[in-house]
Amino acid sequence: MKRIFPISLTLTGLLTASLVTFIALALIGIKQAVAHTYHSHKPVKPVTMTAGQMSELVNQSTRPDFNEQDLAPVMATLEKLAEADRITHQERLVYARLLQHQHKFADALAELDTLLAEHPDQPSALLLQANVQLNQGQPALARQTCLQLMGKTSELVMATCLLEANMQLSPSTQYYSQLHNISEKFPAESPQIALWVNEVLADLALFANKPATAIKHIEQQPDSEWPISSWVAWSKAKLALQQGNDIVARLAPEIANNPVPNDSALLYLALAEQQTGEGEKWTTAMAQRVFIREQRGDTTHAAEVALYYLHLAAEPQQALHWANINWQQAKSFNDEQLLSKIRQLAAAEG
Repeated sequence: MKRIFPISLTLTGLLTASLVTFIALALIGIKQAVAHTYHSHKPVKPVTMTAGQMSELVNQSTRPDFNEQDLAPVMATLEKLAEADRITHQERLVYARLLQHQHKFADALAELDTLLAEHPDQPSALLLQANVQLNQGQPALARQTCLQLMGKTSELVMATCLLEANMQLSPSTQYYSQLHNISEKFPAESPQIALWVNEVLADLALFANKPATAIKHIEQQPDSEWPISSWVAWSKAKLALQQGNDIVARLAPEIANNPVPNDSALLYLALAEQQTGEGEKWTTAMAQRVFIREQRGDTTHAAEVALYYLHLAAEPQQALHWANINWQQAKSFNDEQLLSKIRQLAAAEG
């Protein structure tokens, strides 16, 4: 009989980065959000797209019903523009975010350095730069970047950026109450910022072992607006409260017509299915996705693969293998926690 390992309420980590750029781009008045996933394994030709068209497509990409393959032409176009040095600063920001999600953090920072050399006071680029620095395990540097937002954006945006950096510098449950108090004093200026701040609050509430509070924050906005990172935070909280049925009932319809569902959506549907003990549809789908990743040598979803092997396949040594791969690529607090937890469980299993 497989041993079921308990699910811990770690931060959603890199997932939240998809929402960070949504806010970053909103700060300069562009209706744009950046992809949660993009991985192409076939040659893709660039297409002629206006900045507005790319913005609209990428704006949809944080949603669980988005087919990540539709982003391939966007990435190809941006690569071609960057190589020809004909890329605008708005396009460069999107390009940096896509590089970030591919775990090409050095390349993402290089693009942001170029952008900031030309537009040093652009809060959108600073916010994304801080997030990439967190990905690289440089919270002190990220904190310095967040401080540069002073006077360039709202108190709430700067404070949220700072508290995320502080959380990685010295993890503490106190940051939840600090950000909650600030958000009460300085209301969000837009629905997009409210969505972001509520997700960060939910993330911090999960760390403080307050899943019901996390759910209340996520549900401040209708689920039709949730990016996949919000669905993950909400799903973690639901699992902690033994409410896996809610995940299946609400998340499954969101990906029903998506031929290539997001890995995180599949993972949490499978975990919910495991908790309820009703069927194996999503567990099978996640197993197939892991098989594809392994066959392709695709390590961009190493964290999800590690969690699959830990919680669904109950193979802690394989989970450790993938957690180590993930750590080679990303060094945020969440990545560190994931590796530490799996190391302990693998050691206990012998």
